[in-house]
Amino acid sequence: MGELTRAQRGVLTGLLVSTLGFLVLPTDSTSLLTTYYVGIGTTSVVVVWWSIRRHRPHRPLGWLLVAAGFTAWALGDLVWAAETQLLGISRYPGPFDAVYLSAYLLLAAGLFVMARGQYGTRDRTAALDACIIAVGSGVLAVVIVIQPGIAGSSGSPFLQVVSSAYPICDVLLLVMVARLWSGSRGASSLSHHLLLAAFVVTLGADICLTVFQLTGTMTTPRWLDTMWLLGYFFVAAAATVRSMSRIGAPVPASNRADGGRRRLAALTAGLMLPGVALVVDGLNGDVIAWQVVGIGTMLLSAFVVVRMSGLLEVVEVQSVQLAALARSDPLTGAPNRRTWDHELSRACRHSRDTGDPLCVAILDLDNFKRFNDSFGHQAGDLLLREAVAAWVHRLEDRALLARYGGEEFAVLLPGFSLVEAMAVVQSLAEVMPQAQTFSAGVAAWEPTSEPALAIAHADQALHVAKRNGRDRVVVHPGGGADPVDESGLPAYSVLLQPLFDLRTGRVIGHEALCRFDEPGVDPEAGFQLAHDRGWGDLLEVAAIRTAMALPGRPPRTQLYVNVSMTALDSPRFWALLPADLRGVVVELNEAAGPLGDDALVRVVDRLRSRGARIALDDLGAGATELIRLAGLRPDIIKIDRGLVHGCADDPGRAAVISALVAYADILGVLVCAEGLELSTDLRRLRELGVTCVQGFLVAEPGRHWHTAAATALPSQPSPVSG
Repeated sequence: MGELTRAQRGVLTGLLVSTLGFLVLPTDSTSLLTTYYVGIGTTSVVVVWWSIRRHRPHRPLGWLLVAAGFTAWALGDLVWAAETQLLGISRYPGPFDAVYLSAYLLLAAGLFVMARGQYGTRDRTAALDACIIAVGSGVLAVVIVIQPGIAGSSGSPFLQVVSSAYPICDVLLLVMVARLWSGSRGASSLSHHLLLAAFVVTLGADICLTVFQLTGTMTTPRWLDTMWLLGYFFVAAAATVRSMSRIGAPVPASNRADGGRRRLAALTAGLMLPGVALVVDGLNGDVIAWQVVGIGTMLLSAFVVVRMSGLLEVVEVQSVQLAALARSDPLTGAPNRRTWDHELSRACRHSRDTGDPLCVAILDLDNFKRFNDSFGHQAGDLLLREAVAAWVHRLEDRALLARYGGEEFAVLLPGFSLVEAMAVVQSLAEVMPQAQTFSAGVAAWEPTSEPALAIAHADQALHVAKRNGRDRVVVHPGGGADPVDESGLPAYSVLLQPLFDLRTGRVIGHEALCRFDEPGVDPEAGFQLAHDRGWGDLLEVAAIRTAMALPGRPPRTQLYVNVSMTALDSPRFWALLPADLRGVVVELNEAAGPLGDDALVRVVDRLRSRGARIALDDLGAGATELIRLAGLRPDIIKIDRGLVHGCADDPGRAAVISALVAYADILGVLVCAEGLELSTDLRRLRELGVTCVQGFLVAEPGRHWHTAAATALPSQPSPVSG
């Protein structure tokens, strides 16, 4: 009882003593015994509800239904006591029967929810076992209890229905109890045992009552009432201990007792019950209910056949698993090349059928021969084992790691896009033992190609990684594109500059600004140099991914990122661009690029299909803005700082801004003025109807998200009523 506090132990001890005291209570007063009985039941129910509120189980629905069921039982006791003791009415069936029967349904529902939460909703074996127990118990109940009761009853049809409902409810409750018990090894706890004890003693009391009724005994002994009281006590005890919060929580598949001795015992009893019913019918000399026994036996046979087919499937799966163990690498324990080939083919078939992405990677330990020569082959073997153990732990069940040969390993990544697969492989470098490194190539499998082509692409990318200095991950975008070595990109940082709503002063978004870590490098010149050297598109997509990965972005704000026309024309850019761009605004600038207007419209549609919004940047810096604005229909336009700066004192600039605002209003486009530095310009922009602003006057770029309202923005004047 280490799960209980001293006060809880005291409450349960008092409740147990009171329960057992009912058995030896020195009185023959029916009213006193009834009051005592109702008091114990009510107290137990109160303890259950209080414990649920105190422990707050992980999945409370099952406990709430069980508590409601026992509450209904206690309420039925109260109604029965009121009728018999206060009103002097003794009738059957009565109002209390409706309350009692509803309690059975609530309790069965509660046990069902608990079992489903622990063992899952798709456990076909558990459903078959429950059906076998239900059919066997149902046959016994119909043959021994229900049919003789109906045949020997001279009461109304309603009386016969109510009398038959009790054994049916007992069967339903028995099935749910057997389901929860048969697989309880993984969920074993003190609360679990006490809860099962509550239902076992209650069902035992019901069975004893049925036997008394069949034998014509009208007066039930006091020990039978004590059994029902023990049911109240056990459920109160089960709810009081701390482990009650784990009942109904999922049980790992490895801890479940499917096919164990518990379930075998329950199934054996279920299969024998029709035979028991037949023997009892014969011994009593009654007319044998061959219809019920026959139908029940046929149903049981069908369920057993289906159950056996499931066992055969399990055996087949286990034989496949044993075969896989035979194809493991003896040194590292990882699957070997034969297993890799089998799993790769299977994963490709699944990917082709479902449309899910599939990626592969090849890892090669850097300078492994030198490591062996320096520290010996035993140290090299240890390094391989430690690396496999660390990688498998990091990958968990998301991917398959296999030894491809020597110091090379292959990783199968089903369900991962190319960008996600690259991130997973890069994370393996963080757990590499003994400060060693590896080179890796990553490629995506294309459903129209052979699996070997993906391996070839990954191997090609691996060679690029080795050639470029090792200790890096290189991605092969597929098709005719070259492998992408992101480790060759220059060091950079991402700064964030907020955009403010002129009406409220609140932040509505942040623009991600890429700044190179090397002093004196102008961002525009740095990106142009990167494009001239052939990896500008890689730099742009890397900066976008870095900005999107920044944690803590304020809710209901958008992230603005810049993309050049040259990058949008690059297959490598699209291969590495995240597939989900919701919450991202892509800013298109006016710099000359390879895309014509029609091609640019298709590119914008492609970005929008990934969830991005579109902004036209630097509007007013070129001659083709209005044509492009009309053709692309962006969500936001950003007025160039060349128009914004000095607009308060320049009627020409103000007129152009006013025209752009009016045109944007017609198209339903948000207008943002960037490069704001003067407070006089701010007031003029507000007069011209500009929606939001960005610039040093309201907030400088920084390394953190901006959440405070802009203090530089003047308050909106209040309207004056006439």
